Amino acid sequence: MKPRRASERGQVAVYAVLLFPILMLTLALVLAVGTIEGLRTRIRAQLDMAALTATQALDPAALAAGEPPRLQVSEAERLAREYLALNLAATGDVLAATPSDIAAAAEVVVSNEPGIDPITGAAITVPTVSIQISAPARIPLLGLAGISPVVTLTIDGSASART
Repeated sequence: MKPRRASERGQVAVYAVLLFPILMLTLALVLAVGTIEGLRTRIRAQLDMAALTATQALDPAALAAGEPPRLQVSEAERLAREYLALNLAATGDVLAATPSDIAAAAEVVVSNEPGIDPITGAAITVPTVSIQISAPARIPLLGLAGISPVVTLTIDGSASART
C-alpha cells in the first residue's frame, strides 16, 4: 500500500463538500420535473372527463327528428366548465389559481360540423367538445434551484359524441 502524502489528506472531504450541493440540486430538479409531468397527466385526465361529460348535451329535437346527433352549444359549454371546475378541485393545493377561475378562463369549443378542431388540430367528423386550459401550479422544489415555484401548464383535450 502506498503511503499518503500530507498534501493529499482531506481531498475526499473537499470533493464531497463541493459536489453534495450540486447532486442535491440535480435531485430536486429531477423530482420537480416528475411532479410536473404527473400533475400534467392528472389534469389532462380531468380535462378529458369534463369534455366527455359535455358531449352529453345532445339536442333532443335533432334526435327526435331522426337527424344526426348535434350538441347544444351553450349547454355543452356550461357542462364542460362546471365539470372541469369540479374535477380540478381534486388536485388540492397544487394549483396557484382556484379551479373555478381556471375553468372560467378555459377555451371551450363546441363543434357540430365536420372539419378541423381549432384547439387540437385533429380532424373531426362528429360533434366534438374541445377544451384548452392554462393552469398555474406550485412546484416548491423549483424554488430550491432558484427558479420560480409557479409553473403554468397549458393542456388541451377533447371528446366526441358518438351514436
